[in-house]
Amino acid sequence: MKSCQTLKKNWEFQETFNKGRSYSNSTLVLYVCPIGENGGLLKVAFCVGKKLGSAVRRNRIKRQLKHAFFMLKDRVARGFSVIIIARGKAAQADYAVLTKAMQDLLIKADLLLKEE
Repeated sequence: MKSCQTLKKNWEFQETFNKGRSYSNSTLVLYVCPIGENGGLLKVAFCVGKKLGSAVRRNRIKRQLKHAFFMLKDRVARGFSVIIIARGKAAQADYAVLTKAMQDLLIKADLLLKEE
């Protein structure tokens, strides 16, 4: 299984926001930035704002996003830092809609590799 780390430092987030590209649909926003020195590494962060509801709802959305991403993790290209941000429609969306939205954004960003 290929390695995957989480973005934790503020400078990592700022670098991804400033130097990366963004892709969006009605449910999610995806920021992608290439990592220079570690080509085989994938760094991921999941963000859900307070506008989407209470802490229980936000954590549920975050858990669903993490599960959807980690089901696709082996097909995602390495050498990038990725930030996935939930939009307003994510609060009412079920798991299947979130998975489809994430898959569409990864394809749009050309990060999802073909199945073997």
